[in-house]
Amino acid sequence: MAKAIHPLIALAALALNSCAQVNPKAGEALKADLAPGRRLFLKNCAHCHGAAARGDEGPDLHQLDWTDAQIISRIRHGKPGQMTAFAGKLSPEEISALAAFVSSLK
Repeated sequence: MAKAIHPLIALAALALNSCAQVNPKAGEALKADLAPGRRLFLKNCAHCHGAAARGDEGPDLHQLDWTDAQIISRIRHGKPGQMTAFAGKLSPEEISALAAFVSSLK
């Protein structure tokens, strides 16, 4: 004969299970949020970093161990002799969208 489960254990198991539920729409929203940055990347960055951001003339961006602020700064200011500065070419909102996309590659 099966033993009764203590009500607190059952409640804890239920709470853990509900926390583990994944909202399928959350992934779709994340992809939609990154879409503008991806478009900007393909238009402005892919010729050096490759369409998949795996590197070509520029480095692979998938293993980039930088903060969001560092990524934004590099996009904004570039790197003399190596990377174009985009401060005069992209708006602050576009730079933020591009940085969000690059950061998502980590």
